[in-house]
Amino acid sequence: MADRPHTLYESVLRLTRAVRAAFELRVKETQGLTFARARLLAMIGHNEGASQTELAVALGIETPTLKRQLDALEAQGLAERRPMPDDARKYAVFLTDAARIEPLLGFRAEIEAVLTEGVAAEDIATTRRVLDRMAEKIEKLKAR
Repeated sequence: MADRPHTLYESVLRLTRAVRAAFELRVKETQGLTFARARLLAMIGHNEGASQTELAVALGIETPTLKRQLDALEAQGLAERRPMPDDARKYAVFLTDAARIEPLLGFRAEIEAVLTEGVAAEDIATTRRVLDRMAEKIEKLKAR
Protein backbone atom coordinates (compact mmCIF):
# COMPACT_ATOMS: atom_id res chain seq x y z
CA MET A 1 0.00 0.00 0.00
CA ALA A 2 1.08 3.52 -0.62
CA ASP A 3 2.44 5.54 2.27
CA ARG A 4 -0.35 7.78 3.38
CA PRO A 5 -1.53 9.01 6.74
CA HIS A 6 -4.31 7.07 8.41
CA THR A 7 -7.60 8.85 8.54
CA LEU A 8 -9.34 9.36 11.87
CA TYR A 9 -11.98 6.92 10.68
CA GLU A 10 -9.33 4.22 10.10
CA SER A 11 -7.77 4.88 13.49
CA VAL A 12 -11.11 4.53 15.27
CA LEU A 13 -11.87 1.29 13.38
CA ARG A 14 -8.43 -0.11 14.19
CA LEU A 15 -8.85 0.61 17.90
CA THR A 16 -12.40 -0.77 17.93
CA ARG A 17 -11.34 -3.99 16.21
CA ALA A 18 -8.37 -4.47 18.53
CA VAL A 19 -10.44 -3.93 21.68
CA ARG A 20 -13.20 -6.22 20.42
CA ALA A 21 -10.73 -8.96 19.44
CA ALA A 22 -8.99 -8.85 22.83
CA PHE A 23 -12.29 -8.81 24.69
CA GLU A 24 -13.77 -11.64 22.62
CA LEU A 25 -10.69 -13.81 23.02
CA ARG A 26 -10.71 -13.40 26.80
CA VAL A 27 -14.45 -13.84 27.17
CA LYS A 28 -14.54 -16.93 24.96
CA GLU A 29 -11.74 -18.44 27.02
CA THR A 30 -13.37 -17.76 30.37
CA GLN A 31 -17.11 -17.86 29.69
CA GLY A 32 -17.70 -19.17 26.16
CA LEU A 33 -19.40 -15.95 25.07
CA THR A 34 -19.15 -13.87 21.93
CA PHE A 35 -18.54 -10.14 22.27
CA ALA A 36 -22.18 -9.41 21.41
CA ARG A 37 -23.53 -11.86 23.99
CA ALA A 38 -21.13 -10.58 26.64
CA ARG A 39 -22.34 -7.01 25.96
CA LEU A 40 -25.94 -8.15 26.32
CA LEU A 41 -25.18 -10.06 29.51
CA ALA A 42 -23.53 -6.99 31.06
CA MET A 43 -26.45 -4.78 29.93
CA ILE A 44 -28.95 -7.17 31.53
CA GLY A 45 -26.89 -7.15 34.72
CA HIS A 46 -27.14 -3.37 34.90
CA ASN A 47 -30.82 -3.29 33.87
CA GLU A 48 -32.48 -6.39 35.30
CA GLY A 49 -36.18 -6.49 34.54
CA ALA A 50 -35.85 -4.35 31.40
CA SER A 51 -37.91 -5.37 28.39
CA GLN A 52 -36.34 -6.84 25.27
CA THR A 53 -37.13 -3.61 23.41
CA GLU A 54 -35.48 -1.48 26.10
CA LEU A 55 -32.36 -3.64 25.98
CA ALA A 56 -32.22 -3.48 22.17
CA VAL A 57 -32.46 0.32 22.25
CA ALA A 58 -29.79 0.59 24.94
CA LEU A 59 -27.43 -1.60 22.89
CA GLY A 60 -28.25 0.11 19.59
CA ILE A 61 -29.37 -3.13 17.92
CA GLU A 62 -32.58 -4.36 16.34
CA THR A 63 -35.02 -6.33 18.49
CA PRO A 64 -34.78 -9.51 16.33
CA THR A 65 -30.97 -9.41 16.76
CA LEU A 66 -31.39 -9.10 20.51
CA LYS A 67 -33.87 -11.97 20.50
CA ARG A 68 -31.32 -14.30 18.82
CA GLN A 69 -28.62 -13.31 21.30
CA LEU A 70 -31.02 -13.74 24.20
CA ASP A 71 -32.08 -17.17 22.90
CA ALA A 72 -28.40 -18.18 23.03
CA LEU A 73 -27.94 -16.81 26.56
CA GLU A 74 -31.04 -18.69 27.69
CA ALA A 75 -29.71 -21.89 26.09
CA GLN A 76 -26.50 -21.39 28.09
CA GLY A 77 -28.55 -20.93 31.26
CA LEU A 78 -27.36 -17.34 31.77
CA ALA A 79 -30.54 -15.32 31.24
CA GLU A 80 -34.28 -15.79 31.41
CA ARG A 81 -37.38 -14.02 30.16
CA ARG A 82 -40.40 -13.55 32.40
CA PRO A 83 -43.78 -12.13 31.39
CA MET A 84 -44.12 -8.50 32.44
CA PRO A 85 -46.83 -8.05 35.08
CA ASP A 86 -48.52 -5.17 33.24
CA ASP A 87 -48.44 -6.77 29.76
CA ALA A 88 -48.10 -10.55 29.41
CA ARG A 89 -47.21 -10.11 25.71
CA LYS A 90 -43.93 -8.45 26.74
CA TYR A 91 -41.06 -10.05 28.58
CA ALA A 92 -38.72 -8.72 31.24
CA VAL A 93 -35.18 -10.08 31.10
CA PHE A 94 -33.14 -11.25 34.09
CA LEU A 95 -29.82 -12.92 34.78
CA THR A 96 -29.95 -16.42 36.20
CA ASP A 97 -28.03 -17.45 39.31
CA ALA A 98 -25.46 -19.07 37.00
CA ALA A 99 -24.66 -15.80 35.25
CA ARG A 100 -21.66 -13.85 36.46
CA ILE A 101 -20.90 -10.45 34.97
CA GLU A 102 -18.03 -9.61 37.32
CA PRO A 103 -15.38 -11.16 35.02
CA LEU A 104 -16.76 -9.14 32.10
CA LEU A 105 -16.67 -5.93 34.08
CA GLY A 106 -13.20 -6.75 35.33
CA PHE A 107 -11.89 -7.19 31.82
CA ARG A 108 -13.54 -3.93 30.74
CA ALA A 109 -11.68 -2.20 33.57
CA GLU A 110 -8.45 -3.90 32.48
CA ILE A 111 -8.91 -2.64 28.92
CA GLU A 112 -9.57 0.87 30.18
CA ALA A 113 -6.40 0.73 32.30
CA VAL A 114 -4.29 -0.42 29.34
CA LEU A 115 -5.80 2.21 27.03
CA THR A 116 -5.14 5.06 29.46
CA GLU A 117 -1.79 3.97 30.88
CA GLY A 118 0.71 6.81 30.62
CA VAL A 119 -1.88 9.25 29.28
CA ALA A 120 -2.50 12.44 31.25
CA ALA A 121 -5.90 12.72 32.92
CA GLU A 122 -6.57 15.95 31.01
CA ASP A 123 -5.88 14.19 27.70
CA ILE A 124 -8.24 11.36 28.64
CA ALA A 125 -10.96 13.86 29.54
CA THR A 126 -10.43 15.68 26.24
CA THR A 127 -10.53 12.42 24.31
CA ARG A 128 -13.81 11.43 25.96
CA ARG A 129 -15.35 14.82 25.18
CA VAL A 130 -14.22 14.69 21.56
CA LEU A 131 -15.38 11.10 21.05
CA ASP A 132 -18.76 11.89 22.64
CA ARG A 133 -19.14 14.90 20.35
CA MET A 134 -18.23 12.80 17.31
CA ALA A 135 -20.79 10.16 18.35
CA GLU A 136 -23.46 12.88 18.56
CA LYS A 137 -22.56 14.03 15.05
CA ILE A 138 -22.82 10.48 13.69
CA GLU A 139 -26.28 10.19 15.27
CA LYS A 140 -27.30 13.31 13.30
CA LEU A 141 -25.86 11.75 10.13
CA LYS A 142 -27.97 8.63 10.71
CA ALA A 143 -31.08 10.81 10.95
CA ARG A 144 -30.61 12.29 7.48
